[in-house]
Amino acid sequence: MREVGAVWRKDLLQEWRLRQGLVASALMGVVTVVAVGFASLGASLSEGLTAGLFWVAILFGMFPALARGFIVEEEAGTADLLRVGARPSAVFWGKWLFHFTLYLLLTLILVPLYGLVVAPLKGHLGGWLLLWLFGGFCLVSVLTLCGALVARTTTRGALLAVLTFPLLLPLLLILIGGTKTALNGLFPADSLQGVFGYTLTLSAGASWVFERVWAD
Repeated sequence: MREVGAVWRKDLLQEWRLRQGLVASALMGVVTVVAVGFASLGASLSEGLTAGLFWVAILFGMFPALARGFIVEEEAGTADLLRVGARPSAVFWGKWLFHFTLYLLLTLILVPLYGLVVAPLKGHLGGWLLLWLFGGFCLVSVLTLCGALVARTTTRGALLAVLTFPLLLPLLLILIGGTKTALNGLFPADSLQGVFGYTLTLSAGASWVFERVWAD
């Protein structure tokens, strides 16, 4: 736990000094939400379309920041020191915690903006909160693992998109269905079961795979 906390604090301090990932993601997310708002100006959006546009905007906003943890280490030449100084599991969960912190900060900006510019986010509050929590947990796990896999390659952007798309597509479909149910004022029990199971599977699998690829 001390190693996890040390990795998390180091990345937070580095991000606070540079602010590259947070600013890039915030700008990308704001531009996406505003563009969606202008495109739907004056139109009456259905619950399904509102849910789909919401998670697409969140994903576009998160993408620049949530895969930078390991890429920054390779660019700065500090990855080898991190391999020596901490266990692989501590590195993964320290990076995961850092990315989840960014997820919390960015959603505090993007979710209210989406509600103001595109469509009000009404409905079942408890369902919303659980979808936001478990969906973010799984999203962060996927992007943390894929960021580690592509960090040492020269075509990081293309490979990151190729790796994350098949893993995130089922999650997005479940989240969109659950959000549509929550917008209608109902508790999305079935969708939450799917998100919870998918989150447990991917998070455990990501941690297991990372320990085997990190040393290589």
